[in-house]
Amino acid sequence: MLRQQMRRTRYYRGAFLVALGLVLSTTVAAAQDPLAIIRSRNVAVKQVLDRSSDTVSAATKERLKDIINGFIDFDELSRQALGKHWEQRTPAERSEFIDVFRQLVRNSSVKKLEVYKADRIEYEPAKITGSDARVTTIAYKDAKAVEIVYRMRQHEGKWTVFDVTIDGASTVRTYRDSFYKQLERASFREMLDKLIRRLNDDT
Repeated sequence: MLRQQMRRTRYYRGAFLVALGLVLSTTVAAAQDPLAIIRSRNVAVKQVLDRSSDTVSAATKERLKDIINGFIDFDELSRQALGKHWEQRTPAERSEFIDVFRQLVRNSSVKKLEVYKADRIEYEPAKITGSDARVTTIAYKDAKAVEIVYRMRQHEGKWTVFDVTIDGASTVRTYRDSFYKQLERASFREMLDKLIRRLNDDT
């Protein structure tokens, strides 16, 4: 009798561990899947907005900044936004630029939250080529459709976003065009100081 109970205990313990392993492996796989990352982020943002009033509080905005930008690779975004000017910068200049640029992008991300209040969002299958991926979504609101394309890259098993294109307007390209124009008539230091002043105006 005792041996039978021990065998049952081992059996149920083994079954539990197998089930737990399946759950954990599914969770990890979902976390590593580009489409799942985008979908879960959008759901999290919508949940926060649904719980807030029409006027989003400062604390809620900070929470949304963390959710919206939590999977963005700001190092890569900064490098691509500076383009040909990146290699000319010292490590200290790059570090300062990334820090300032990160804060500017975070602030900008909560200025137009309408896209996250869509009536529905359609997700196309992720297009993965090696360590690069492209996820296309279409957000519908009041009979209007907005296409949002996320360009992602995998590094050390983690997928992150380095560019977002909304109805054909690329975040990287928009910032790069702006920085190139500024650097045609000003030094990098002058441009960075201007960005810092803009950042201070936002806070």
